[in-house]
Amino acid sequence: MSEGTRAEVDRLSRMAQEANAAGKYGDALKHLYHGMAVMRGQPWTPARALAAALSVKLERAVIEPSQTLGLDLSQVFSLDEKLDGQLTGTVALLKMQGDDSIKVLKTLDSFDPDLVSYPARVQVTVPDVADGNYRLSVKIQPPGEGAEAIVKNSTIHIERGLVAQIAAARARLTKIEKKLKPGSRDALLAALPSADYRLSLSDLANAGTINFDRIDFRAELKDAVAMLDDLDRGRDPLAARRGDFKKAYRSKVDNTIQPYRIFVPAGYDRAKAHPLIIALHGMGGDENSYFDAYANGAFKLEAEKRGYIVACPKGRQPASLYRGSAEQDVMDVLVEVRRVYNIDPDRVYLTGHSMGGFGTWSVAMHHPEVFAALAPVAGGGNPNELSKIVQIPELVVHGDADMTVRVESSRMMVEAARRLGIEVKYIEVPKGSHVNVVVPTFKDVFDWFDAHRRKPSDAKAAAAGSKTK
Repeated sequence: MSEGTRAEVDRLSRMAQEANAAGKYGDALKHLYHGMAVMRGQPWTPARALAAALSVKLERAVIEPSQTLGLDLSQVFSLDEKLDGQLTGTVALLKMQGDDSIKVLKTLDSFDPDLVSYPARVQVTVPDVADGNYRLSVKIQPPGEGAEAIVKNSTIHIERGLVAQIAAARARLTKIEKKLKPGSRDALLAALPSADYRLSLSDLANAGTINFDRIDFRAELKDAVAMLDDLDRGRDPLAARRGDFKKAYRSKVDNTIQPYRIFVPAGYDRAKAHPLIIALHGMGGDENSYFDAYANGAFKLEAEKRGYIVACPKGRQPASLYRGSAEQDVMDVLVEVRRVYNIDPDRVYLTGHSMGGFGTWSVAMHHPEVFAALAPVAGGGNPNELSKIVQIPELVVHGDADMTVRVESSRMMVEAARRLGIEVKYIEVPKGSHVNVVVPTFKDVFDWFDAHRRKPSDAKAAAAGSKTK
């Protein structure tokens, strides 16, 4: 960037930070998007500002054919310069891939361009199409010659009879829950949230709190019904499962159902203790990330070969940084896994990528007595708190070309750990980016965990030390 461009970007960056600190998040986003336009050499026109500000919120995302669906068009921030003229546009149904429209559901003839003062409510009727996921595409044409159209796509799921069948299954779950007596059938009661979570996926999709592109709602409903059948017969539906599957528990923090993903190797034997890895996802991810996003399950393949159980917490929100209730979620998942499976207390490990790398450092520092070894990848932490985990061996991975989390974040932690005499191995990948360092070092992570066990005496001392701080 030129000196003048850099100065303008710095000015907008300061304004964004000030707005964020003041709780004016819409203005913070406005300055952020403005700064990005400047960096790209794009003029910050009212039409471009509207494209950044436009928000489309669906009344719900799971719907039956021929039903009416409401859409709310609004703005997350006000424009500094008003658009001169009215907006027009269309709402169309598209397949998940490609740009061909299945059907234009609504033509938006003319409406006010100030969607802060005058948000628009649009009603469309969903056509009779095959069950599946589709894109609902809102295309807005700003006034003015040459103005580029604004397109906002939302995923919806259309399926006949799904909502009613989920409601029936939920009513059945409520009856089963009342029938089970606390204390006498704890394992069965503990399995109920896992069935309940599967039935809640459509509600979560409607609320916009999950990405459901990969969710097969019909398969999840079928699985939940099968679980209810087992519970009705007095059987734990998940006790014999192996491989990769979803579980959930009811949090004591706020009585909500919190999901996690678990992998149980085919050779799991309740008669012997097994090692456990808690894997923490990065920012924007969830409990599915470690099993779905990294080479389509490479972590699971390594766990199967070596006989590890792996649990992936959601960590509450996608940008929680594993603090507060999100950290509690990590530890609650650990408790849940230990309750069900025979876990070697001296072979519990913690790893994570990006935000999960930061979480690996912080969670271990707050629970130094628990973990046998750590493997933070492309993360960072507070070197002043490393004295809390001097007994925990640490494998640290980072790419020297990481533009998301600078390599200095890990270098600083490694240098501080070495000064304290902590056993640490550092893998700095030449030309490694934020993402491409992860999968190639899975073997290193498992090798590190294979080589380390927790020493009970060190764990006892760490527990005593954490209580006095």
